Amino acid sequence: MDEIELLRAAASNANAFVELYRLHVTRVYRYHMAHVGGAQAAEDLTSQTFMAALEEFHSFQGNGSFAAWLMGIAARKRRNDIRGSRRELPIDAVLYYQSSGVPTDRIAMQRKELETTTRALKQISPDHAEAIILTFFGELSSSEVSRVLKKSTATTRMLISRGIQELRTHSTLTRDEGTSEARGTLDADSEDEQLTKKLTNRGSQVVPESHFISELEKTLVTNYLPKTNRTFSLQQIASLVGWAVFLAAGVFLLYWRATPNPASIKPIITSTSSADSMVLTEVVIEVTPRPSLNVRTTTTRLPTLEYIVQSGDTCTYIADQFAVTIDQLIFLNDLNDSCDIWIDQILVIPITPTSTPAN
Repeated sequence: MDEIELLRAAASNANAFVELYRLHVTRVYRYHMAHVGGAQAAEDLTSQTFMAALEEFHSFQGNGSFAAWLMGIAARKRRNDIRGSRRELPIDAVLYYQSSGVPTDRIAMQRKELETTTRALKQISPDHAEAIILTFFGELSSSEVSRVLKKSTATTRMLISRGIQELRTHSTLTRDEGTSEARGTLDADSEDEQLTKKLTNRGSQVVPESHFISELEKTLVTNYLPKTNRTFSLQQIASLVGWAVFLAAGVFLLYWRATPNPASIKPIITSTSSADSMVLTEVVIEVTPRPSLNVRTTTTRLPTLEYIVQSGDTCTYIADQFAVTIDQLIFLNDLNDSCDIWIDQILVIPITPTSTPAN
């Protein structure tokens, strides 16, 4: 399974996250070792880095290098650890390195070389040292280093180049191998190339202890929580309820705006003939939609009668006589809710198949 597949699986599979951990634990440990110089401090910072990566893994969107994202966390943990002071390398610092099958005198030489390199990095510009450590100890490319430092790739390459030049002039690093006369025969580019190889070689010698790797792995598995098992706090639940209410209100407002407005239905009366208290006419009902609705105005013509109110008439009586409803009388004649009428008032009455006056 390649790293892309591991990243997809790690969201819900602890074993996949552990595989990612195994791929990157050495680079994180080397990065912290180059800064703090002591194995105990480097192990502590490495543990903090991976615990934070476990908690923040859901924020990794997969749109960049996972190594750069992880080393960004490592850099943050390292800054928090030394905030306000610059940690000096302990004299008795213990550096772990690959020692299987290596003679004792070579082990002693490797330890001296690593101590010399770490001390030299602490005496150059912090920006230059950070770029070099991320490159040669964190094993990141220039583009990945630029993501960690939040600088352009060109600026990052300049920091690395100037850092190597600064290290080249540093006696504790450049004079530990060969004589000054031998180095004097080399040009600056050749010296930079040799120094680059030296940094690469010394960075590769630093490895975390196997017991530390296995113990941190167990801790990560114990604290692993897949995305599918997320729990919600009261605040998150309240926020979800609030959004649900907001959406419901939005749906209600949309429905309310789509409902025809009764006030926009206006009767327009045109008289055609009259006979005593009843006149045959028609009413034109114009339905005007709300401005927000893309609907054309429509006109409906209904045949009507004009009736002159007589003494003793009531709305109930008139409605019964013409087989219409009181609501129709109120609506067509713009009466109040009590349907108050008066003598000689002209009422518009809709004609229906049964709306003929009773004898």
